[in-house]
Amino acid sequence: MLIKFKTLINKIDIVSAKFKTTIMVLMCLIISIVFTIALSKFNTTDTIPELKAINSKIIQELGPLAVNVKTGMYIKNFPTFDVIKNDITFDAILWFEFNSDEISLDNIQKFSFDQDKILYKSPPDIKISGNQIFAKFQIIINIKTSLNYNKFPFEDHKIAIMMTNNFFTPSEMYFTTDSNSFQLAPNIIPTSWKPKDLNVNAGYQELDLSKEDKTKKVFVPKALFTIDIEKQGIRKILIIFIPLFASVFLGFFSFAMNIANIVGKFSLSISAVTALLGYRFVIEQMMPQVGYLTLTDILYLLLLLIALMCFIFQLLITRLYLLYSEDAKKTADKGLTQKFNYLEKINGITFLIISFILTVLTSVIIMM
Repeated sequence: MLIKFKTLINKIDIVSAKFKTTIMVLMCLIISIVFTIALSKFNTTDTIPELKAINSKIIQELGPLAVNVKTGMYIKNFPTFDVIKNDITFDAILWFEFNSDEISLDNIQKFSFDQDKILYKSPPDIKISGNQIFAKFQIIINIKTSLNYNKFPFEDHKIAIMMTNNFFTPSEMYFTTDSNSFQLAPNIIPTSWKPKDLNVNAGYQELDLSKEDKTKKVFVPKALFTIDIEKQGIRKILIIFIPLFASVFLGFFSFAMNIANIVGKFSLSISAVTALLGYRFVIEQMMPQVGYLTLTDILYLLLLLIALMCFIFQLLITRLYLLYSEDAKKTADKGLTQKFNYLEKINGITFLIISFILTVLTSVIIMM
């Protein structure tokens, strides 16, 4: 196996700048394909609250006194829609349909939103048809949802809005919805995002009041409205990653230089490291403020490590070149050319290894 590898290396002109340029072009092509695949998928790790569904069996268990209240929401506008800062405000119509003989409007309008802040709630707009009441509320809500940014900037999101009424239990009142109960007005989400799907579910949650006594529980009726949004456009991805990869490729270009070009090899390799360190401050302004590593952080650390490897290798190989040159002057070594050719081969093999590491690890990080 080792003999075959040596034979292959001898056949390929790994020393030539043309070969190294070809490898870098292939790297760019592979990484671009991986980026395209990652962008084409709906990628989210956001979690949404779990609801226990109220089916026909549960309704029978709740008993005849449980009141069915239909509910739904129509979002008219997003005055604020900053996903990176997790600052989202929406203007909507929340509606309820119920039997006035079974439940009062005063109790219906005691609704609230889990973790979200009601900035405005209008008096109810009521339509009466016999004993059926259709009540609408104009509301403005500021959402504080649990968004996960570990795939930034390739992440998509699920925005969860949980509506509840803490003054009832499911045995007294429960919400029901259908597929048309949740709607968005067209073209209200900023152009960097687009809605992929809308979901609405109704049910109840169990709240444990005591960790020791499992019998102390509260059951609360709730309705969950979920918006799946996906990224649209690649502007931010290009702004973040093109300068990063361009900086690393400065380090790779140092491998394409002749072994005798000490100043050029050193200058390019150190420029790659300093460019990456400097651009970190720019990236920080575009990233969400979270306490864990995002995909961008991991990829940045990888690229910085690769740039440092290029720099350290160029330091070592230029040091060897200078030592061989000094020895040749002192001893009139006739084998100097052979030694320099050996250094060029080491330079080429190291370039191949580092290129392979960068391509594989970048692909794994983006696709994981």
